[in-house]
Amino acid sequence: MKYKIHHLAVWVLVVVHFFIGLGWYALFGEVWLNYHARTMTDIERVFGVAPYLIAIVAAIFANYALAWLIYKLHAHTAIAGLKIALICFFGFLFVEYAAIAAFAAFETNPWPLVLIDMGRAFVAFAISGLVLGAWRKREL
Repeated sequence: MKYKIHHLAVWVLVVVHFFIGLGWYALFGEVWLNYHARTMTDIERVFGVAPYLIAIVAAIFANYALAWLIYKLHAHTAIAGLKIALICFFGFLFVEYAAIAAFAAFETNPWPLVLIDMGRAFVAFAISGLVLGAWRKREL
């Protein structure tokens, strides 16, 4: 039995990524603001829909790329999908972001702030890996 990318799973995960971000910053938003020396009134200006569209497009690209990689590597279980997603997260996203955010000449963020920002991506990647590894579309 062959498997293909399950497009419905990818689109469900795009929505899940949006809600992970919403919940993550609802939970850690105050601490995040404190590390940036800001308050809610500092960031309450209206951005319009552009940041939301960018976040949705980013989630589409990330989930399709992960789905393709899981498909090509024949990871047909939730645990196999999780392993691939976490390798991608740590190997491509976390180390680059951490190096830039923590050691760059113009942006020296404290590690708790790096972990808050990367924690959301970690949770999103982990859930995507689990779902994409387990929720497979059968090819007849």
